[in-house]
Amino acid sequence: MFSSRVAKTLAGGAAVALLMAGCGRSDARSAEAPAGAAVDTQPANGTITVWAMGTEGELLPKLAAEFSKANPDAKVEVTAVPWQDYAKKVQTAIASGDTPDATMVGAVDLAAFASMGGLEKVPSGLVDQSTFYPGAVQSTEFEGAEYGVPWYVETRSLFYRKDLAQAAGVSAPKTWDEYGPFLKALQQHGAKWGLSLPTGANATWQSVVPFMWQAGAELMSADGKQFTFDTPDARKGLEFYQQFITSKLSNPNGPVSLGEIEPQFVAGSTAALISGPWEEGLLKSAGGEAFVKDKVGVAPLPAGPKSNASYIGGGQWSVFKDARNRDGAWKFIRWMSAPEVQKTWYGLSGDLPAVQSAWSEGKLATDPTLAVFRDQLTTAQSGPNTTTWRQVTAVLDAEFEKVAKGVSTPQAALKEIQQRASTIGTGE
Repeated sequence: MFSSRVAKTLAGGAAVALLMAGCGRSDARSAEAPAGAAVDTQPANGTITVWAMGTEGELLPKLAAEFSKANPDAKVEVTAVPWQDYAKKVQTAIASGDTPDATMVGAVDLAAFASMGGLEKVPSGLVDQSTFYPGAVQSTEFEGAEYGVPWYVETRSLFYRKDLAQAAGVSAPKTWDEYGPFLKALQQHGAKWGLSLPTGANATWQSVVPFMWQAGAELMSADGKQFTFDTPDARKGLEFYQQFITSKLSNPNGPVSLGEIEPQFVAGSTAALISGPWEEGLLKSAGGEAFVKDKVGVAPLPAGPKSNASYIGGGQWSVFKDARNRDGAWKFIRWMSAPEVQKTWYGLSGDLPAVQSAWSEGKLATDPTLAVFRDQLTTAQSGPNTTTWRQVTAVLDAEFEKVAKGVSTPQAALKEIQQRASTIGTGE
């Protein structure tokens, strides 16, 4: 599942950049559109056309077949769309009015699509949003309305060399204060670098912004009309990131390509890294199953002054305003949000359920690594839902790289980020 998860992160960024370059914000703002009408509880009928990306698009027909068993008069037709083509395809469909009924949406992409006026608001009472992880619900909201239903989630936690920690007599850090001493102890037992951190590669912000959240930073004003990067809490978080590098706990030239860090972790030259649930499979490929069992530990991110927040990503479902079988599409989405169905989908795909109660039994309840991610998801956050967020993240990556390389200070970087983000605006 590694290639699927990572491809979403990378392809989503390029896709939305293309989308926003190709169209402006709709004059008919989607937040002002009428709310979707209620959907009844009768079985679905008719043909339901959906788009799904990457591995999910390949596997979804297996799940859809189960839906058709429960709804014999309905048929789900799935079109698998490559991630690199996804945003342009959605943009073109919305502009022409020739859309399928529903589409899978990357967690960071909803604002861009909703701003075009092509998505319908989630019908009142369709699902109970309180059953999902809070960060997943956050990623479905745009201008005060919900335009998607969470489907699966991912977040990042701390992977470390358990054998080196045992040799050093230390346990996984639980707070910022314990972070540095823990990594130094692992370095004293053979590792050149304590923690692998990105230092400017694409999506560096997904690893650095959590330090700012952990310090209590809010990236946007309460009314959602302006970015708020140049704050004491944000600076505290960015200074903490910088300390890993200035203290020689982290390499100032972090990994830039997929699969680069795992051989170093297996060799013991890098003692820890921050990654998602796909990392276990990557490490098995790099070092073998016995290596993962005997030498790899996984722990929640250490807590800063405010929290141990991580980044949350994943996928959700939205319905187009021009859907031909609108009710059928929403019924299919409602069915996929049921805990039992979420567990079935995990068994098919390895995607982590967005519904919290789906983790109550089986491997999802008993696997120790999954338990770490389950806990991490309770505090994980998504980036701001603005149409300009992708533009801002490019600025973040560039300025964070300057901090990592020592050519800028956290204070100067945040000042520059604030100025450029304010110029870009939030799309309001």
